[in-house]
Amino acid sequence: MAITPQDVLLQLLAENDYYIHDILDNVPTDCLYWQADDNANSIGVLIWHVARACDVFMMQHINNEDAENELWFSKGWAEKADYDPRGIGVLGWGMMTEYTQEDIAAIPQMSTDILKGYYSDVSETIRAYLQNVTVETLEAQADGYEGKQTNWFWVRHPLFDMSRHVGEMMLIRGLWQRQAEK
Repeated sequence: MAITPQDVLLQLLAENDYYIHDILDNVPTDCLYWQADDNANSIGVLIWHVARACDVFMMQHINNEDAENELWFSKGWAEKADYDPRGIGVLGWGMMTEYTQEDIAAIPQMSTDILKGYYSDVSETIRAYLQNVTVETLEAQADGYEGKQTNWFWVRHPLFDMSRHVGEMMLIRGLWQRQAEK
């Protein structure tokens, strides 16, 4: 059996999906936005961040689309959450990278339904892309972001970063459970 790069990324996506959906299905709302300290991220903010980074990278960098075509905007999630992150953080991408503490504090506490719906839309878009893309296209320079990276980079990087953030989410859940038991 030959395993392709797409297979590896699809498996990584499926594992991230499993853990993020498990968290969203089983974490109480007060845990979703609990912070270990005033400067710590919450699980809810991290879930939005990982979905947002994948959304920006897929739409702007791989598909060379304008921000308005990102799923956050085109599927109505920005309106539902009443949050427009454009112009904030690194290069104005609005995905939490290089946000100030004030920028992070301004991210609204989104409902589980919004987080789950947005994350699912992004995950389904990545899955469809990987199921239909060729290795040659993955190896090619991406159309967006001035062709500075390959399509492989723009899919792989946020998926691996997501795995790291899933670990953070699990740690936060454990810390919340400990303090809730006191």
